[in-house]
Amino acid sequence: MLVFAAALSAGCGSDSGRATMTVREKFEPIQTPRRVEGTTTRAGQPVRANCSLAAVYKVREATGTAFLIQSQLLHLRLHPAARGTAYEVECLGPLVVELPAAATRVEATELTRSGHRRGSVPVRTHASVRLAPARTLRPAAGKQIVGVRWPRHPGPAYDDYILELSFEVPKAPLIRERVAYTAWVSCGSTRYLEPVVPLDEGLGFVNAFTVPPNGRPFSFVLPHIATGISSHSEETQTLACAP
Repeated sequence: MLVFAAALSAGCGSDSGRATMTVREKFEPIQTPRRVEGTTTRAGQPVRANCSLAAVYKVREATGTAFLIQSQLLHLRLHPAARGTAYEVECLGPLVVELPAAATRVEATELTRSGHRRGSVPVRTHASVRLAPARTLRPAAGKQIVGVRWPRHPGPAYDDYILELSFEVPKAPLIRERVAYTAWVSCGSTRYLEPVVPLDEGLGFVNAFTVPPNGRPFSFVLPHIATGISSHSEETQTLACAP
């Protein structure tokens, strides 16, 4: 079971006269790495990739704080029309984040669960992101899009880390960003990212953070990956494939 939580801390530094503040977000992976690749041997050959996701949500009940564990089996389906079409589906695509355009010093770091730094993680700024053959996502006005590559570890250590994304922005009482977990898809001449959380909604989920005073941290979680308080769900998504 993969455990997911995200925590964000905003600190203005010891100098109260600073015009900027540093924001740090921590994510735990929710996707099990899995790659399906090959070349079709007949026209119309179906390609199947099953991706597993899991998350833990902190909820408040009448009796106190509880933890809701949810998992999802996501069936990704490709239907290449031609024989000899090369394909690849990687369940662990990059984390895509839309940040304020004014954000600078955008960096990502891999941490141990005890908080020790393991090393830097690649971050790329994108003028646009392709989410389907005919669907290109561009940042909204006053925003920028960055992609963060998840670290990859063999065997049971694939989720034994925390990903920290940090950036610096002008001081403000509220910060907005949009986040998508994705899968990587290549089929024929098509290469794009498929949103898996939120499912097939691009960057539709908006996080709005009220920055606490004195740099105190606060926590947030992504939308539920199963309906309501269900513990498990299964979804099937048909993916586009160009010749």
